[in-house]
Amino acid sequence: MRQGRHASHSKTEVKYPIQTVFFLVLLAIGLGTYRDYGISWDEPLARFRGAVTLKYVAKCLAPSLLTSAADHVPSLNEYPQRAYGVAFEAPAVALEVMLGIHDKKNVFMFRHLLTFLVAVAGIYAVKRMADRRFSDWRIGLLAALFLVLTPRLFAESFYNSKDVVFMAVFAIAMNTTIAFVLKPSLKTALLHALASAVAIDIRMMAIIVPAATVAILIVRLLKRELPTPLACRALAVYLPVASILVIAMWPWLWSSPIANFVQALGNVSKDYWDDEVLYMGRFIRSTELPWHYIPVWISITTPVLYLGLFLVGAFNTLRQIASRSAGLWKGDEELQDAVFFGLFATPIAAVILVHPVLYDGWRHLYFIYPAFLLLAIKGWVSLWSNDWVWSVRKSLLAAVTAISLIYTAAWMWKVHPFQNVYFNIFAGTNLRSRYDLDYWGLANRKALEYILKNDHSETIDVRGIHTPVREAFNMIDEPDKKRLRYGQEPTRYIVTSYRQEKDLDDTKYAEDYDLFYQIKVDDEIILSVFRRKRYELER
Repeated sequence: MRQGRHASHSKTEVKYPIQTVFFLVLLAIGLGTYRDYGISWDEPLARFRGAVTLKYVAKCLAPSLLTSAADHVPSLNEYPQRAYGVAFEAPAVALEVMLGIHDKKNVFMFRHLLTFLVAVAGIYAVKRMADRRFSDWRIGLLAALFLVLTPRLFAESFYNSKDVVFMAVFAIAMNTTIAFVLKPSLKTALLHALASAVAIDIRMMAIIVPAATVAILIVRLLKRELPTPLACRALAVYLPVASILVIAMWPWLWSSPIANFVQALGNVSKDYWDDEVLYMGRFIRSTELPWHYIPVWISITTPVLYLGLFLVGAFNTLRQIASRSAGLWKGDEELQDAVFFGLFATPIAAVILVHPVLYDGWRHLYFIYPAFLLLAIKGWVSLWSNDWVWSVRKSLLAAVTAISLIYTAAWMWKVHPFQNVYFNIFAGTNLRSRYDLDYWGLANRKALEYILKNDHSETIDVRGIHTPVREAFNMIDEPDKKRLRYGQEPTRYIVTSYRQEKDLDDTKYAEDYDLFYQIKVDDEIILSVFRRKRYELER
């Protein structure tokens, strides 16, 4: 007994320092790299959405705080995108104002840092869920490492304040869901209410969290796994508190909570973007994408190791659920597996059935990725602990895992800061002709910096072709930004990421332009800059 207690104490002594070091290193990496990324299409719009809401809040609660700077911001009731959640955007703008950050470059750098910090909170939630499910903090760290070493999501953890922030907050809500349904109490009910409300107030799709919570508790009651009075008391706290918090943290709901909530709920399957998407070598309308769009994008942009482990974990979970018939699960571990599988599969099934507008890869469903990884971790654990896996095969699994993680980390280091164009071997080659690559336009910042460094003209005219070059001006230092001018033809420079370009032959520019600069990732061109030959004469 003394030896057992001593061993347990030793494990605890090792556990906390290693976990602390892991997250400190992650924070250090983020603090060292958050200023390296460019700006995406959506960032200025997302920030403006937060400003519109903040003006409304100030007008309602403290009109004296409004200044002339708010005059260019429309009223919330007149703003077309008022039905979008702002639980991240409004506080981000409020912090920006409170800290006195005015320079546009610093504003967006600050937003990148905030986005990363929220992403780290989501990584911790994934680690916590793996800790709980597998009763091993080392498995929790492996799950966290899988998430960190997902190249696209690592990059987007700095600038995607919509999809990655929602993924992170959804992971936190998943964690509180499991804590609540396993041990309903006042504490778990209040924490889950807060997490659910924040998630819903970022994206309405999170309505599946309270739906799943109620469904799980009903099943547990039917199976007599919980005392009826306990479950009823817990729900009597959770549902009202979550509802109140949803309204309190979403100012657009203040004037008409039910009607506006129903309107926002109706927008879940709608989107205002109707254009062509390059998918598997064909241009397809965003409203007419095939059912396999999401599965294919997940399959070609996720590290292969994770895909293989997911198939093992998902298969084992399905077999496990099927063996329980109407009971669905037996014990707390199987309940958690069922939650992971349900929160992964249900949104994909809904997308296939409802057919909402999708584009830019699978970013609209990033929030299912924590559940995906937890199923992959289940696959890893099942391979490790299976009776037929002897020591040699365990060593092989450990070696394959280490090689995959090291390779992924090395690739991310090599291509920094363009991890957002990661594709695995299943994607094949000649990707530019089959998929949109830098659809966010992140490389535009590097293009502008290169132009400014190599062209000393007082005024530099530049324009983009289906890429947000104008937004990238915000990432340039003020003295250099004054030299830039966005214009129409003829301009000195044109920048293209080849998005929506059906003719990828660069010789089409040869008559009037020379190739000036290119950015490649794994020999795939993700951006080109062309300089006009006779610009000065024509001016």
